Amino acid sequence: MTFTTSGVPPFHTDYYLAPVSTQYPTVVATSPASNTTMSLVPYLPSDISPQSVTVNVCPSKAASTTPTSPGPVGYTVAGEAIFDPYEANGAQTPAMSDNVSYSFTNGSASETASFIDACNSHPTPTQAGYEWHHHGIPTCLVQQIDGSSGPSHLIGFALDGFPIYGGRDINGNTIAVSQLDACNGITSPTPEFPNGAYHYVLPIGVTGSRSSLNCFAGTPVASAIP
Repeated sequence: MTFTTSGVPPFHTDYYLAPVSTQYPTVVATSPASNTTMSLVPYLPSDISPQSVTVNVCPSKAASTTPTSPGPVGYTVAGEAIFDPYEANGAQTPAMSDNVSYSFTNGSASETASFIDACNSHPTPTQAGYEWHHHGIPTCLVQQIDGSSGPSHLIGFALDGFPIYGGRDINGNTIAVSQLDACNGITSPTPEFPNGAYHYVLPIGVTGSRSSLNCFAGTPVASAIP
């Protein structure tokens, strides 16, 4: 199966926060965990380039797991990338636990910009390709697919071909991190696989190092690994 991003995320705000750069040098906030200074950046769809990756959707587990690395670990059915839990600062800081927001007035409108938006997503810096991606459960997508309390349905595929789901089991119960293996995987029934299948889970409300995949249980597409 080939995933192709349209370049434009289905959910976004007009502004977000990003690490201070020469293009956007004004500091408006500092993130709490890594103390990264943030600037206000406008959403620029023209800077987002479409891309595609092909994965095997009939996967099998490998003899050993493969660690994830910065960059995409999978893609949602909406075409957005899913990254590992960490920021690209070399310090293994979970991005979801380093979030910060900045409120301001734009004309007569009140705006709030965040490092990680309400959908748990943001782009890489413009100089790093401006790739829109999630570091945890894509809440806006899941709300559309699952509703507020239903079981989690298929929301994407990892680079090793195994499916990715949100954080509820077939009965609509929240899946705890303790139920998952080291790669955030579990074998259990899902709406698409009622007899049970191995799949990854992006847990609900988790902002630390288990918010996304830390390893692959199968063999990832080598060409898609940064």
